[in-house]
Order: sequence, then structure tokens, then C-alpha cells
Amino acid sequence: MNYCESFHVRTADDVKAFFHHLVYERKVNFHPDDDFADYISREDKSPTFSATEVSLYNRLMEESFDVCENAKVDIYEIGLNELRNSFMA
Repeated sequence: MNYCESFHVRTADDVKAFFHHLVYERKVNFHPDDDFADYISREDKSPTFSATEVSLYNRLMEESFDVCENAKVDIYEIGLNELRNSFMA
């Protein structure tokens, strides 16, 4: 899925889909607490994400935290499950 400025995380399923996107499509070993501006390429140390993507993904992560808190779902468990599943795929 391609995420754009008009997309918002509204449900726990949206959180799972966003995390799936990060792991499987963007190939990022991420942590929910990290700022997307901090991700760099191992090869050449260039930023992984553009400034626009950093802004968008940070907003989506903030929304993910809000959704998980309201739904009483552990955001870290969702992220860990996506990462764990990617290693078993």
C-alpha cells in the first residue's frame, strides 16, 4: 500500500497494515518509539526516508499509538509480531 497525506490510522487493523508496510514493503527493522528521520542506509549512511515520508510516517505512528491506547492493544506486540513473522517468511 502507498501511504499519502490523506491516509489516517483509525483502527488496530490499520496499525497492523502500516507495520506490515514498513517491514515487508519498505524493508525496515523498525521500533515504534523511533523517529523515522533517524533511519539511515547501512551502505552509504543516506537517509532511508525523504523529509515528506518522515513527516507522514511519524504522524501515522503517533496515530498508531493513539489507536492502540484507545483499543487497549499493545503497539509493541503488533510491531514485534510483524518483525517476527518477517524472519520466518
